[in-house]
Amino acid sequence: MTRPVPEQIVAALNVLAESLARWCEEGRDGRLEQHETAVLERVRAVLPTLLEAVVVVATSELAPRVRAGRSTCPGCGRKVRPHQERPRQVLTQCGAVTLERPWYTCARCHHGWSVVETTLGVGSRQRASAGLLAWLARLGATTDYREAAELLAELTGLAVGPETIRRECLRVGTAIRVAEAAAIQQTQRTREAAEPLDRAPGLLVLEADGANILFTDGWHEIKIGMVAGWDGERLVAPSYVAAREPATNFGPRLAAEAARRGALEVERYEGSVTRRGLAILRPALILADGAAWIWNLADEYVDQRIEVSDFYHAAEHLAAVATACFPDPTVATAWLDARKGDLLTQGPLPVLAAFDRLMPPTPKAADIRRVERAYFANRIDRMDYPSLRLDGLPIGSGAIESAADHVVQRRMKRAGMRWSDAGGDAILALRARLRSRRPLAA
Repeated sequence: MTRPVPEQIVAALNVLAESLARWCEEGRDGRLEQHETAVLERVRAVLPTLLEAVVVVATSELAPRVRAGRSTCPGCGRKVRPHQERPRQVLTQCGAVTLERPWYTCARCHHGWSVVETTLGVGSRQRASAGLLAWLARLGATTDYREAAELLAELTGLAVGPETIRRECLRVGTAIRVAEAAAIQQTQRTREAAEPLDRAPGLLVLEADGANILFTDGWHEIKIGMVAGWDGERLVAPSYVAAREPATNFGPRLAAEAARRGALEVERYEGSVTRRGLAILRPALILADGAAWIWNLADEYVDQRIEVSDFYHAAEHLAAVATACFPDPTVATAWLDARKGDLLTQGPLPVLAAFDRLMPPTPKAADIRRVERAYFANRIDRMDYPSLRLDGLPIGSGAIESAADHVVQRRMKRAGMRWSDAGGDAILALRARLRSRRPLAA
């Protein structure tokens, strides 16, 4: 190095070096895991001192020759001298650090501050660093709060209570919801993405589904939306939104996320030769299990679209007919396999014809046939599976059904869990961000 190492940093490193040297004698010929544990313990023990040294050296206003100088009041701009030294303890990713810093109080506007609040960016009532708070939110969004606290202690040696993690998850999740509400309003108003564009590659694919979660006042449906790209073989770069709200509110939420992923990009203009004419937006494929609210959302928010009913849900409807109309399981299986083959290779019309040829053995079976025939008759345009397969497009909504599990249920549907409105909404916001691989900070 061309510059000397600051003595505060050297002192902290010397403490670590001496501690490690002592261990080399104490733990001679020990097992690898013993050395591993010993080194981690000693490094963790010195990390707070090392961080304190780095902060002092790297912060101009903590330098000895500057500490007694004047500082500009953040409230009124007046130059003020410090009137005392005050310690400030902050829990960080490196452990608890204590900073002795000059404290200023403006006589004009009575504003009090120090370099910790201004330069270091730690709020006056903030007890943990932004880095540690990000860890708490991520852990609390991943597993229950008690286990999150145990994992943090085991992996880092930091002791933070489950209630602290819960409060941080509530704070961050609520902040995300506030930011999302602003983005939704802006997207609705401007018809443009409200956040930096994160374009989904290939064909844009939108899927939606629901999952039931237990709240303090009973079971409620959580609506889940996914926006991804289709590269010709598989879904890529999925992102998610999830909320407990009616379809009229969830539609704009999913639309705002789709806009962020490139749904409002103009593909071309049609119309007048002398003027740009009508803007044609990027096409999208809407893949769902058939719930009416999903198709209503697609009709309202996606102009150029391909609508596809999930093939595997359709197969379940065929199975219901086979079971009702054929008491013999072997015959029922043969009929079901034939109809699934028809649906894949020829579409829904041969299936409807097969329904018409059936002779239901009971009135109940006849009623099932009638209901399921209507299911297929109402979705003919969304079941053109032969053409979709030839074009290399997806026909199954397994991705969004999987999302109901890994985005929502793995965290929120555990034994004994009941969610408050605020707590459940915060975790839904965090889970959607986490599984979308987006920063948890709003």
